[in-house]
Amino acid sequence: MNFLQIINFFGGLALFLFGMNKMSDNLQAVAGNEMRRILKKITDTPFKGVLVGLGVTSIVQSSSATTVMLIGLVNAGIMTLNQAVGVVMGANIGTTVTAQLIAFNIGKFAWAIVIIGVFFLFLKKSRAMEKWSSIILGFGLLFIGLNVMSGAVEPLKNSQVARDIMTNVAGNPFLGILVGTIFTMIIQSSSASIGIVIVLAVNGLITYEGALYLVFGDNIGTTITAWLAGLGANHVAKRVAFVHTLFNVIGTVIFATLTHLGWYKYFINYITPGNVYAGENMARHIANSHTFFNVLNTIVFLPFTGFLARVATKVIPKSGEDTLSLGEPKHLNYHLLGDADLAIDQSLKEMREMLRLVRRALVLSYEAYKEHNYKKQNKVAKIENAIDSLQKEVTLYLVSLNERSNADNVIRKIPSLLHTVNDIEKLGDYTVELNNILNVQIMAQRNPMSDSFSKMMDDLYDKMMYMLDLSIDYLAELKADYIFKIIELEGRINEQHHTLRKEILTCIQDANCDPSNGLNTIDYIDTVEIIADKMKNLVKAGSHGFVYDPVEEPRLPDEFEEDDN
Repeated sequence: MNFLQIINFFGGLALFLFGMNKMSDNLQAVAGNEMRRILKKITDTPFKGVLVGLGVTSIVQSSSATTVMLIGLVNAGIMTLNQAVGVVMGANIGTTVTAQLIAFNIGKFAWAIVIIGVFFLFLKKSRAMEKWSSIILGFGLLFIGLNVMSGAVEPLKNSQVARDIMTNVAGNPFLGILVGTIFTMIIQSSSASIGIVIVLAVNGLITYEGALYLVFGDNIGTTITAWLAGLGANHVAKRVAFVHTLFNVIGTVIFATLTHLGWYKYFINYITPGNVYAGENMARHIANSHTFFNVLNTIVFLPFTGFLARVATKVIPKSGEDTLSLGEPKHLNYHLLGDADLAIDQSLKEMREMLRLVRRALVLSYEAYKEHNYKKQNKVAKIENAIDSLQKEVTLYLVSLNERSNADNVIRKIPSLLHTVNDIEKLGDYTVELNNILNVQIMAQRNPMSDSFSKMMDDLYDKMMYMLDLSIDYLAELKADYIFKIIELEGRINEQHHTLRKEILTCIQDANCDPSNGLNTIDYIDTVEIIADKMKNLVKAGSHGFVYDPVEEPRLPDEFEEDDN
C-alpha cells in the first residue's frame, strides 16, 4: 500500500464521517424536537423504552444523538434511570441500520444520490428543503467515502505482509476487541468503524471471525459519547453512561465467547444467505452479526434493567452538586398547573436555570479569550441553544397556565413573566455576541489588545458577573434587598460605559490608539451595557410581583428609582 493509497483511505474515511455527520445533524434538526417529546412521553416501561430508542436512533441515524438527548432528560429529572436503560438498549439496535444499508450495496448508486442532493440544495426554497437536501447529500457522500476506502485497500489483498498483520490483530479476540474499542472511541462513530470492518472483510484482509471481534469492540467504543455528554451532568446522567458501557461490555464478553466456540458464527451463517466460510455475502453476514448482537443482548438483559440500574447506583454515588440544565426543563411540572402560585414559582425556578446557563456561557467565552481556547468558545453556541430550548418550554408552560386559570391576578402576571423569559433568552443571544467580539473580532486584530483597553474590559466584566450573580440569587427568593444592589450596579455600568465610550472615540479620533483595539472595545462595552439593562428589567418586573398593568407601565418603587438629574 503506497502513500497515495493511504491518503485515499483516510480521505475516504473523512468523507464517510462528513457524510454521516451531515446526514445525522440535519436529521436531528428536522426531527430532533419531536424525538425529544417522544422520549419524554413513551418510556414508562423498559420495553417501550427499547422501542422508542430503536425508533429514534433509526430516524436520526446516531446512537450518540439519542444518548445526548437521553442524558439531558435524565439530568433534568424528566426520566428515571430505569426508563433510560431501555432507551439505551433500543438505541444500540437502531444504530445497526447503517451497517444494514451498507450491506445492501447502495454504494453503486452513491453518485446519483449526491447529484439529487446537490440539485435540490441549489433549488432550496425553504429551510426544511435545505435540511432534507443536506440529508440526501450526506447519505450519498457516506457511500462515496466507503467506496474510496474500499478502492484504497483493494491492493492489500495481494500483500502477504498486510494480510498477516490484519490476521494477527483481528484473529486475537482480546486484541480485536481492543482495537475496535479504541478506534471507535477516537472517531466517535460506530457506523464508520463497522463500515471499515466490512471493507476489510469483503477485500479478504480479515476473516469473518476477526471482523466479529472488531464489531464487538466497536459497540464498547461507541459508549464514549455517553461519558462525554455526562461530564457536565448530574450523578444520575453519569449512571446512564455507566449502564450503556456495562451493557455492551457484558454483551461483548458473552458473544465473543460464543464466537470463539463457533456457535454465534454458525447461527449467523444459518440465518443469512450465502456461505460465509466460502467468503460469500460477507457484508450481509457482518451487518446481521452487528444487528443480532444488539437484539439478542437486549432480549437477554431487558428483564434485568432494574438490576443494571442498581449496579450503576452503587458504582456512581449521589453527588451533592447542583448542576446546570442541558436544555431540558427541571421544574416545569404540568400537574401543578392547578395551583397557579406554585406553577409560577416553578417557572421562575426554570428562568433561574436559564440565568445560570447565561453565566456559564459568559465565563466560558471570557476564559476562551484569556486562554486562546477554541473548545471553550465553541461551547457557547451550544449553551445558547439550551437557553433557547428552555425559553420555549417556559413559554409553553406559562401559556398553558394562562389557559387553565381564570384568576385576574394570574392573568395579569403572565405577560410580565413572558416578557422576563424573553429578556433572559436575549441575554443568551448577547453571550454569543460577546463571544464573537472576544474570540473572533479581537483575535483577528493586527495588533494585540492594549493593557488599558484590557483593564476596561476586565473591570466591566467583573461588574457584569457580580450583577448576574445577584440576579440569579434574586430569582431564588425575590428578596427586596437585592433590588437596590442590582439597580445600583446597572447605574454604575451605564455611567462607566458612557465615560469609556467618549474616551475611546476621542483616542481613536486623535490617533492615540489602535483603531481596531478601540472599536472592538466599544463593541464589547456596548454589549455589556445592554446585558446590564436586561438584568435591570428582570428586577423591575420582580419588584412589582411580575404584575403587568397595560394602563400604566410598571416602574420601580420610589426608593429604587434612578435620579435622572
